[in-house]
Amino acid sequence: MIGQHSIYSKTRMHPAIVAMFVDEKPDPRARDLYEDVSREDIVSAFRTAMIGHFRSHIPGTNINESTLLASDYLNHFHELVMLLEAISSEPEGFADDLLSWRPLTYEEHFAESGFRDKNLAIAAYRRAPPRIRARFDEAVARLHGEAVTLVAEVAADLSGGNKDLNKTCERAAQRLRVLIDEANAIANGEALADRTDPDALGDVGGQAAIDALFGTR
Repeated sequence: MIGQHSIYSKTRMHPAIVAMFVDEKPDPRARDLYEDVSREDIVSAFRTAMIGHFRSHIPGTNINESTLLASDYLNHFHELVMLLEAISSEPEGFADDLLSWRPLTYEEHFAESGFRDKNLAIAAYRRAPPRIRARFDEAVARLHGEAVTLVAEVAADLSGGNKDLNKTCERAAQRLRVLIDEANAIANGEALADRTDPDALGDVGGQAAIDALFGTR
């Protein structure tokens, strides 16, 4: 009993101490601080820190330091352009390769590629500035849609023995080049649709625009 009483007396708080905590009023300054730092501020600060983190690992790679995107992804579409050019002169030799071509997402492409920094490329893509990535993803979606349509057109010409196969392939390759250049410009920070848009990029000042937007550097 003595031992139990001793333990109880050590853990029981003195009434005066209890009263001190009960009467304690919250510090209004803490509430003001909480109100000043919103959830959006915290998310923005975290995003800035992550962008800065990836930028510090990018020098020496083929990933763009401004956009955190790698234009190497577009090799997937360059391959299709080369197939279209080859099939116009040698249909039987490249028909199977063309018909087996399938769109791959950014992450799928790098996961299957021999790109040296593919894991960093995937991680950086996930943390790319949101509006830049959205613009890039839209350009890639157009590429995917156009590529599937053009492959179907060429396949129809192949199966039907169309004499205009060369022209079909030429038009398809030309159309894809335009869309590839568009996506490539965005990935490399060269697309500047509107100079009043703080998220737009250009040949001159593109890095500064991103840094101003995210508060890095």
